[in-house]
Amino acid sequence: MSIARFLALIITATAFLPRATFALPWKSYAQQHASECAAAWARKTDERTLCGSRQFCTAHGNDDRISRIVCDPYVSKADRRLDSITVTQARLATARDLNALEMLARCQPDYITPTDRDALRKPEIGFGDILPGGMKAARLGLCAAIQLGPFPATIVKIGIGAAGAGWMEVTWNRNGTGARETHTVRLNPAEIDHLLVAVNRSDFWRLPHLGGHLGLADGEVAKVVVAVAGWTNHVTDAIGDTDAADVSILVNTLSEIIHKHWHDVPGA
Repeated sequence: MSIARFLALIITATAFLPRATFALPWKSYAQQHASECAAAWARKTDERTLCGSRQFCTAHGNDDRISRIVCDPYVSKADRRLDSITVTQARLATARDLNALEMLARCQPDYITPTDRDALRKPEIGFGDILPGGMKAARLGLCAAIQLGPFPATIVKIGIGAAGAGWMEVTWNRNGTGARETHTVRLNPAEIDHLLVAVNRSDFWRLPHLGGHLGLADGEVAKVVVAVAGWTNHVTDAIGDTDAADVSILVNTLSEIIHKHWHDVPGA
């Protein structure tokens, strides 16, 4: 492929990436241009680099080196040999609360921007224990540090307690560059179910700590920690579109829930 051709493809692809202030799950180029992408896969042209999707990759993921690179976000890295559990509201209702060790996980991202490094000295950055502020006990805890390009990390904390009560706390810089702020909302039963389905679909307990998916420069990267009684895991990986596998499923679901409540959160 010529340099000019490569640059043209990258510029075209960039037009379909999420913006800094709206990194909620987006329709991929393949979803928006299904017929053009079907032709690209059939003819094995360079346009395939824009046309990754679960549908196309199921059929063509092992055609050649280019297809394997394009399809990497849609291939699970979960180790099926590992034990796993299915987390439901019914299971949480009979589970014990998290113990002190299970609540020790922190939301600090693996990659720290210069802005985050300076802000680490300030408590309002949002790094800290796994549960939303003021929540002392929970049956499930989740925290995610969502990094989008050069912007300070968006920190998401969720706790689901006894009787199915769930709370979500989000800390972010408004529109990526504004004031750092934290807001909390109570999750309704449908949102909790949506979240638990995403934990299970992502096969979270079997994922490696370093997910290993290919990401874009200045794309979205997330570190996610989830804990229930007797089970904890933390995963850092590049986040893809709504067809992408593994922790992308969970982070895209978080983005959907966050976006229902706030519209200026980078990485959500």
